[in-house]
Order: sequence, then C-alpha cells, then structure tokens
Amino acid sequence: MTENYNLFYFFKQFPDEESCRKYLEKRRWGNTPTCPHCSNAQKVYRYKNGKTFKCAHCGKQFKVTTGTIYENSNIPLQKWFLTFYLISLSKKGISSIELSKTIGVTQKSAWYLLHKIRYMLEHRNSDNQLRGTVEVDETYVGGKKKGKRGRGSENKTPVFGAVQRKGRLSITPVENTKRITLEPIIHERIKGGSHIMSDEWWAYTKLDKDYKHSVVKHKRKEYVRGDIYTNTIEGAWSHLKRSMMGTYHRPSKEHLSKYCAEFEFTYNTRKKTPLAKFNQIIDKNLIRVGYTDIVGT
Repeated sequence: MTENYNLFYFFKQFPDEESCRKYLEKRRWGNTPTCPHCSNAQKVYRYKNGKTFKCAHCGKQFKVTTGTIYENSNIPLQKWFLTFYLISLSKKGISSIELSKTIGVTQKSAWYLLHKIRYMLEHRNSDNQLRGTVEVDETYVGGKKKGKRGRGSENKTPVFGAVQRKGRLSITPVENTKRITLEPIIHERIKGGSHIMSDEWWAYTKLDKDYKHSVVKHKRKEYVRGDIYTNTIEGAWSHLKRSMMGTYHRPSKEHLSKYCAEFEFTYNTRKKTPLAKFNQIIDKNLIRVGYTDIVGT
C-alpha cells in the first residue's frame, strides 16, 4: 500500500456497514462461511438479507458477529472498526472521552467499548515465551502524584515487565515484588536457559538456577557494563507512564491489567503499519466479552 494510513484511507476502505461486514467475513472465514455453533463448513446457507446464515448440520442461525466481541452490541460495526483503526494510529492510546466525540457515542459506551477491546487483548492465547537476552524490572503506576517513588511507593500498583532484546514486551500488574510472586511469572514467560538482565533487587537473586543471570548495580550508579543493562525495559516504562498519565490519568487498580495489555500490544506492534495492526486486532476478536467480564459480578 502506498496510500497514507489516515482517516481518509479508512473511510475509503470502509464507507458503510456492508463493507465492514464483508471484510470481517473475509478475515474470519475466507471464502467458506463456518458455523460458530458446530464448526460445520458444509451446506451453510446465506439468507436473502446477506447478513444471516443457517447451518444445515445443527440447524442454527448465525451471523459473522456470532461468538465474537461484537455479539449483542448496539454499536455499528463501522464504529467498532474505526475504534480499532484509531488504536492502531495512536502511540499513547485514546481516552473514552476522546473516542466518544470521534465516533458519536456516549462516554459510557466508549468506555465499555474500549474495555472490551482491552479485555480481548488481555485474554489472547499466546504460548510464545521470551527467549535470548531478556531484561526484567518492575515499575509502579497510579496512586498519588507526590510521595515516595519506586519500590515502596505509596498507594501505587507494582507492574512487572520483561522484554526480549529487539523483541516482544510482556507486562502484568502484581500484588507485590517479592521473589515468591515474581519467580513463577518469570518461569512462565521466559524460556529456561535465556540470559536475564536485571538490577540487584533481591527477588532476582536465585534466577541463575534456571537462567544465565547478569546484574547491573544501580545503587552503585552503574547503569551499563558492556552489553549488560536494563535500558530497554526502562524505556518501555517511560512510554507506559506517559500513556497512563497523559491519556488515562491514573487508571484504577481494578482495570490496570487491561490497560497494560493494550500498552503491550501497542509496543509489540510498533514497527507494523496501522493496517497490519488493525488486521491483527480484528483477528483477535473471536471472543465473547460481556458486561460482567469487564466490571465483575
């Protein structure tokens, strides 16, 4: 594509609901509609309205939105697509207030829509562990603007992160930064035998049992020793905090994991075109997300 990936490009590709529906059908099924109830791809009939299908195997009706993030949504598909595209264009995220004005819905609807997308990103299926040289660190977000910073910060939530050099980022909020909390996450997300870089925090002191482990001693004002440093993960924290403070203004602890999932997606797709990121979001949305998934029971 040689065209600029701006909003003119978006509306040229998706001028109405039908164009969005056809695009979603192509991304989801290719040329063969498949029943989301029984996975049958044989003898699936399309109704005259073009939107509804019937499966000859189980006898159930369905649409391309059945079993997806859009199911039972009153928001038009074009507005969903535009939201995906705005996320793909943005480096620091988009607030519900800004989105509500852009796509013409209430702030409450925009908030819910964005959180459904974040929930979807958070619950993606990924068994791909980080490997090679991996930097680990923690940061603290939310809470009071003033007061103690770093470890021991007042009313702030710790977030643990690991980033593969020249590769993916993986972050998650944690209850605390003790060894008993961080080690299982490290073993789950980082392949054994990888070379881990960290600072001297005591929770990392026993990693050399399963990993090669190198330490930079920040307390002694040491930040780089050859190729041993944690500058990559610290750079990611800087971007995360600018997004949180500049766009979302101290998100609640209850929803922090979803904001982290969105940031992780943005970071890991930073070298892709907006169209590639847009398609990646669409390909992830084969998951039902209800109100209780977002706010709890």
